[in-house]
Amino acid sequence: MKKSNRFSQHFKNKPEPELQAILISQQYVYEAKQAAFWELERRNLAPVTKLKKPIIRPEQPRYQMSKSEKSDAKWQMISMGVIIISIGIYFNYDALLVTESSLIPIKGKIEYSKTFVERISSTGRFGSEHFSNKATLEIKLFEHPSTFHMFENIEQNMYHQYYESLSRELTEETPVTIWVSKNKMRYGPDFFKLDIRDKTEIDMAYTSYKSRFGFFLLLTIGTLIIYLGTRTNWTEKVRGVFRS
Repeated sequence: MKKSNRFSQHFKNKPEPELQAILISQQYVYEAKQAAFWELERRNLAPVTKLKKPIIRPEQPRYQMSKSEKSDAKWQMISMGVIIISIGIYFNYDALLVTESSLIPIKGKIEYSKTFVERISSTGRFGSEHFSNKATLEIKLFEHPSTFHMFENIEQNMYHQYYESLSRELTEETPVTIWVSKNKMRYGPDFFKLDIRDKTEIDMAYTSYKSRFGFFLLLTIGTLIIYLGTRTNWTEKVRGVFRS
């Protein structure tokens, strides 16, 4: 009985070296190697290697979470979502509520200014942590005992280019006007506007945009994670990814 498969017709006119190369190549499927082997046998030529059938491993059964694991994964994801939303509120609460009409000016000359980035974390009820970076622009005036700050959550970035450029411009004795809120609130930056030599460098549009964008971005991410946490099939998929 003639041995053949779908590759046999194509290999009929191939020279022996090419057929031998097919047998030892990793780029050909088993069926192609089988056709090359049979063609060499038909020509009474000795193949360079024995034909070995590929090892077919049984498919691994899909991991099934127990009820307790499903419950843990659900509450871990919900907790993570709440943490992310809380971070958005913590960093943007003040700036979201303050209006330009509620600001008062503090004038003076720069004693020093600097920027720095801090690593911060929040821990949820079940021990899950979210890490991010906070950039701060710090300003001290000769005429005022307080140190003023403006900060922004920059997630995983290690550098705030705009704050750095402003700090380089704020050399000693530079006249500035810092705009702060009339009401001392617990959260948010100490100042919302900054004028350098009577020219506005940071305005409420910048502060509000950054605050709203950051808040709604974290709100969206947190809400999505909470939603996925309430869906049993998604918690299984997420846990399966971490196990694989």
